[in-house]
Amino acid sequence: MSRFSLLLISSLIFSLSNCAPGKNKSGEKLLSGEKLPLHYARGFTIINYGKYRKVTVINPWEKSGGVSFEYFLVDRDKDIPIELADKRIIRTPISKIICLSTSHVGFLGALKEIPTLQALSGAAYVSDPEVLKAVSTKAIVDIGYDQSMNYELILSLKPDLIMAYGVGGDVTGFINKLQDLKLNVILNGEYLEESPLAKAEWIKFVGAFYNKEDEATTYFSTVEKNYNSICKKVEAATNRPLVLTGLPYKDAWWMAGGHSNLAALIRDAGGEFLWKDNSSREAFVVSLEEVVVRSAKADFWINCGTVNTIQELVSTDSRFAAFPQVQKKVIFNNNLRVGPGGGNDYWEQGVVRPDLILTDLVRIFHPECDSSKDLYFYKRVQE
Repeated sequence: MSRFSLLLISSLIFSLSNCAPGKNKSGEKLLSGEKLPLHYARGFTIINYGKYRKVTVINPWEKSGGVSFEYFLVDRDKDIPIELADKRIIRTPISKIICLSTSHVGFLGALKEIPTLQALSGAAYVSDPEVLKAVSTKAIVDIGYDQSMNYELILSLKPDLIMAYGVGGDVTGFINKLQDLKLNVILNGEYLEESPLAKAEWIKFVGAFYNKEDEATTYFSTVEKNYNSICKKVEAATNRPLVLTGLPYKDAWWMAGGHSNLAALIRDAGGEFLWKDNSSREAFVVSLEEVVVRSAKADFWINCGTVNTIQELVSTDSRFAAFPQVQKKVIFNNNLRVGPGGGNDYWEQGVVRPDLILTDLVRIFHPECDSSKDLYFYKRVQE
């Protein structure tokens, strides 16, 4: 029998043994476990067994299926329960973390845990002022990407935790390498969630490693209330403007999936995504010819790469000059809050504050519902 099969069976036996009260090897009665309520997120679960918490991450990369990772959180001042022998244990609260995505910065900022951040992949490409200041003084360092990752530097930092993400199954390669070095690595799959509130609810996942489940829940509840209140503003709107998104990259136009986070934001803001009928949550390639045809109907064009002016936009492809959105100047880009190195706060704070993104989109699509001209993440693309 393979090592994977043995691990799978062991995991199943462990899971079943914790579904109901029982006894461990010493005869001590076990708790059945209290599941942390999640209203939107589907990519993780947290179960509190009293003496420890089990965090499970489910299908944490694109097109993954039947994949899960378990982490067992034990408070630093408690003994490790005997039933957790051979399990991957993380002592909490953590006080030192390395993040492999700048999007994780938003979660740390919301939890007021930026001071625990030791290192980042792409530290220069961040927008958070507190992080930028720490990077400038070397209090936060860059540990590189993928094959160029500086493992010697990572080891020297002695982090309590490394937060990673996976685009494909090959992520397990460097995770195994880090674990072989006796480092704790977790996978954060927030970017795969289909709705803005589901992505934001991952703050409960991050909060668990800081023993801040209550703070995370309170924070999320406020964001959720704001978001749903904004949605109600456009419920009675009679028109739903058609929206084009994106920009081609190397002759390929990667369009957001019809079940993606962006598609949900457009819908909740009272708009209609041109590819709403697509069934994917992941980006897919469409031809420029198809975009040209569909764009003729669009009322707005948003999230068009890094462009700041119409001239920049047209320089990427001269055919854009004929797009009705260019001629009517109804193009809005999500790059108002960009740091000196190009880091975009839309991908940092925006992950945990979808209510601010939604407010912007409502003000763009439905000024009759919100007449304020102030935008937080977006700006109109001008000449």
